[in-house]
Amino acid sequence: MRGKNRSLTALLGRERVRLVPLGGLGEIGMNCLCIEQDEGILIVDCGAAFPEDDHGVDVLHPDFSWLLERVERVQGVFLTHGHEDHIGGLPYLLNELDVPVWGPPHALGLVKRRLAEHDFGPHEVDLRVASAGESYEVGSFRVDPVRVAHSIVEATALAIQTNAGCVVHSGDFNFDPDPPDGEPTDEAALEAIGDRGVALLLSDSTNSDVPVRPGSERTVASRVETLVAEAPARVVVALFASNIQRLITFGEIAQRVGRKVLLLGRSLETQYAIATQIGRLHWPSDLLVSAEQAKSLPREKLLVLAGGTQAERNSALRRVSLGTHQLLALEEGDTVILSSRVIPGNERLVSAMHNDLLRAGIRVHSRITEPEIHTSGHAGRSEQSRMIELLRPRCFVPVHGTLHHMLRHQELAHSLGVTTSVVVENGTPFLCDGQSLEREPSVPHGKVPIALGGEPLEPQTLQARTDLARTGVALLSVVVDRNGGLAGAPQVTTRGVPVVDDQPGALRALATEVARAAGSFRDGRSLGFEDFLRRVMRRKLESLSGTRPIIEVSVLRLD
Repeated sequence: MRGKNRSLTALLGRERVRLVPLGGLGEIGMNCLCIEQDEGILIVDCGAAFPEDDHGVDVLHPDFSWLLERVERVQGVFLTHGHEDHIGGLPYLLNELDVPVWGPPHALGLVKRRLAEHDFGPHEVDLRVASAGESYEVGSFRVDPVRVAHSIVEATALAIQTNAGCVVHSGDFNFDPDPPDGEPTDEAALEAIGDRGVALLLSDSTNSDVPVRPGSERTVASRVETLVAEAPARVVVALFASNIQRLITFGEIAQRVGRKVLLLGRSLETQYAIATQIGRLHWPSDLLVSAEQAKSLPREKLLVLAGGTQAERNSALRRVSLGTHQLLALEEGDTVILSSRVIPGNERLVSAMHNDLLRAGIRVHSRITEPEIHTSGHAGRSEQSRMIELLRPRCFVPVHGTLHHMLRHQELAHSLGVTTSVVVENGTPFLCDGQSLEREPSVPHGKVPIALGGEPLEPQTLQARTDLARTGVALLSVVVDRNGGLAGAPQVTTRGVPVVDDQPGALRALATEVARAAGSFRDGRSLGFEDFLRRVMRRKLESLSGTRPIIEVSVLRLD
């Protein structure tokens, strides 16, 4: 161990740090950044992502291989805020590491829920509250959280004192001057940090294509209130569950227009409970109603807040659109307001849900028809410029975005005079000495898929699921007697095979072909009996359906 520390000190020196992105660079989501100096490693955020395809994958977390080779050097995790793409990977990391976790109260409230779902005891993890304006020692690092505005409460940027100087991680931010929680970005604190000198700025690139972020949370609230006030019957407002700023304003709207609030969706209920518990949400005790109470209210007296903006399977809004939600059935004349954006990749699903609502006679408002009903929580290009101007960093690295977004952000930094920068993606470390940046060879990285049952899916298992979805499967069972002949008719079943599934004639033809071919099999051939039957099945299936499904053969030999 001592030799390893000496070699690390020789590489990093006393004035260099290594930054290793394991998530969030080259993608939007699953943020996880490691900062290493000779005394130890600090992890900033540990997020999760969600699968684009439904192969029984529940969630994705970063590949922690690089960290797990350095377990004894990890000094702690520091969270910028409580969004799932910043905290969702923590339970999987903490299964492997026993380290303290710092974060804002709201983020830690969500983390506690996540840890309990993963069977962690209530005091098994050392969770430490980190408030903006205070300073915290994390091993050899000092971390000063700075308040920033975002769609979630208690979001922070982090000013991290390292051997290379001050490294600022912007977190997710914007410069909304009047957010509903009354806590705009602390520009004075950021400017003071800039005055003291910033070696490196790591800044959110999500909206680097947006010249000026349109609207504000107050603008959203004003337009939504008008639409709710004009609606003749029930109103459902769909929103991202973690957008506490909108929970604040939509609760205020409900009181002003004389409606009660029904929450639909477990994530919304969780966010409401935690925000209320930590004093960030102050709804009157009689504002919220249960589903049973909602049924007895006049339609024009109910405002429903629902999750499921991306039409996720089994989400509240998706089930409402299909008429299958057990707690709420919309009727012709009701209104749905989609106060959200469509995440790239979800367009088809959201469009289908939108059309299902329209078919039911529901009036639907979206960003297409009402641009002011949603605004991003992420900084537009003008706000990204403002962050750079306040901090005046010597070096710059864009984070949280696709390669395109990060390159655009780098161009912006260059135009503002910050010429020392690199663009890297997940798995590419870089060194910083406060004046220069140097790339290093790639380290192990990637996404680890977790099945719905909670266990990691090995690559070969996930590939098998992909193959099954693509081609279907055929199952053949035969019984062989003592003389090597078939003791009965072969049994064939298929799933996902066109023209063959549940077709007695096709299944009978397969069984007949197998029985005929089995009689011609002779030991000593290059193929064993199971492989011989598999080849027979494949040929016949291809002739019947034009497909080559996965074929499983089971042979029972009688003694």
